Amino acid sequence: MSTNLRLYTSAVYAFEHVLKMAKPTAFSRKAPCAGWTGKDVYEHAAGNLAMIKSFAATGKGPKSTPKLGADPLGAWIKLRDQTLQVLDHAHVLESIAHDPFGPGFGPMTVDTLVGFMAADLVPHTWDMARTAKVDERLDSALVKHTLATWKALPDDVLRMPGMMAAAVKPVPGADAQTKMLNFLGRTV
Repeated sequence: MSTNLRLYTSAVYAFEHVLKMAKPTAFSRKAPCAGWTGKDVYEHAAGNLAMIKSFAATGKGPKSTPKLGADPLGAWIKLRDQTLQVLDHAHVLESIAHDPFGPGFGPMTVDTLVGFMAADLVPHTWDMARTAKVDERLDSALVKHTLATWKALPDDVLRMPGMMAAAVKPVPGADAQTKMLNFLGRTV
């Protein structure tokens, strides 16, 4: 198992842990992402799984993205199992994902995509936890990976519309999780 796959698997289960604690009302609450609700966070995270599943299986993106249904946790678990099963084949991580973020980023290995999508899922795990009013603590290895991944992007890409808000200045003595979230525009 690659380091990226290990981190991605941890991120997937961290999001699932939050879903297990969330009450149904969490999906209608305002989320920390501007203009998003818990439903939007869930659908984005489930879309993350569907994206990895599709690129790992076909080299191309999914034709549709998951929507919040009557059983969000059950749907998540089913898609999680399908995605991790597709990733559990020899050489799939070395296969090519064709332009997952458009031609400007170009093709990349599924392993690289998995690492990036782990970094995408981590702040959304916090978003969902904050929205659901449950434990917001994130795994320190995931926090470190997420900050390094996002910091590697040029600021004009990181802050373009639909991506991250402007960085928030961390308070003195802020922990690593808070610094990562602040860097990604979240006020903690």
